[in-house]
Amino acid sequence: MSESISYFNVKTPNNPLEESIKSYKVIVETPYTLTVEELNKQSLAEFEVEKANFAQVLKDSKAEFEERLAGHDEDVAKAEARYDKEMKNFKALTLFERLSLTEQGKKPQLKVPSKPTYVEPREPVYMQPNLDDHLIFDNQVLADNVELMGYEKGSDLLIVINISKMVFQDNGGQTFYAQPTNLKVMKGATVIDEKNFDEEFQFLTSSNSNTINLERYEKNNVNKIMNHISNYINEEFGFIPVQSSITIEFPKNKKRKYDILENAKIKAISAYRKLKKDVSGETRQRAIDELIAVREIWKSELAKIDYANKKALMNKEVAVMIFYNLLQVDISLKDKVQAEETLALLQERRIDLDLNNGEKSAFTRLEEQVYKL
Repeated sequence: MSESISYFNVKTPNNPLEESIKSYKVIVETPYTLTVEELNKQSLAEFEVEKANFAQVLKDSKAEFEERLAGHDEDVAKAEARYDKEMKNFKALTLFERLSLTEQGKKPQLKVPSKPTYVEPREPVYMQPNLDDHLIFDNQVLADNVELMGYEKGSDLLIVINISKMVFQDNGGQTFYAQPTNLKVMKGATVIDEKNFDEEFQFLTSSNSNTINLERYEKNNVNKIMNHISNYINEEFGFIPVQSSITIEFPKNKKRKYDILENAKIKAISAYRKLKKDVSGETRQRAIDELIAVREIWKSELAKIDYANKKALMNKEVAVMIFYNLLQVDISLKDKVQAEETLALLQERRIDLDLNNGEKSAFTRLEEQVYKL
């Protein structure tokens, strides 16, 4: 019999922090001071000016229309005169020349200007400004969105992010940018790590900078930088959760003869259930300790196996289950030493176990995982 359980393992960081560090604090500094309230106030003020000027805009548009309408007859007369002159010159050409120009689409045509029509300007309507088009950032919100996985918010570690203004550069009709950003990871006054992002100019778009929405590009880039920094600090120092699953094998226990193994299975499943994506480091360690204790139970039960007697309570079929569980737990705990020890014991008993093809394949896959630890 078997029971499967999904859990979250963790990827070991490239540069694990000292064990004394349990928490972190993030500070983000940016040059952006505009707030939503200020933007709305400015937008409303501009709307009031536009609304106050609307009567004049309407008056000017009507005057412009009347002027264009008054000049329409003169424009038509000029077009007709130009056409008459072009046709006179065209008719003076030879037949061959006229045919050639006609084939090229160059025969004179009368193009009379259309009569102007009046389109009244629309009365101003207030619209909320699109925040995506404005450089509005709350430094505290940016800081709160940075998560160092496996640690809690506190003060043991200080992460300081300093973002500068985006600089644009045109080159050959294309736009390039740089936005130097400095990251410092500190314990007290000691700098543990420092890294710069986006300090070199790089390609942004195939359009000139005067044809694009610079603020939107800059806003998107700030968010991109923050994502890059989050990924970096977690790769270096965090414990990134990775979804995994495990299957625990156990014998039928109808007559309560395998209570020890069933209890071990229950404890193992319970420990893995604790390993959730957002579990604290303390809870994760408690679950690991529980799995280590279960592993000792399995090792103790493995010593009771009678490999020669198929009818024995603790026979080789039970041994296969225990070996399978031990290797899986060793691998999930990334315990290379213990996994190699279990594997060596398995190899010693390989003949006694008399594995079938399916079992051989399963143990081969586990063996390959042990070598990758």
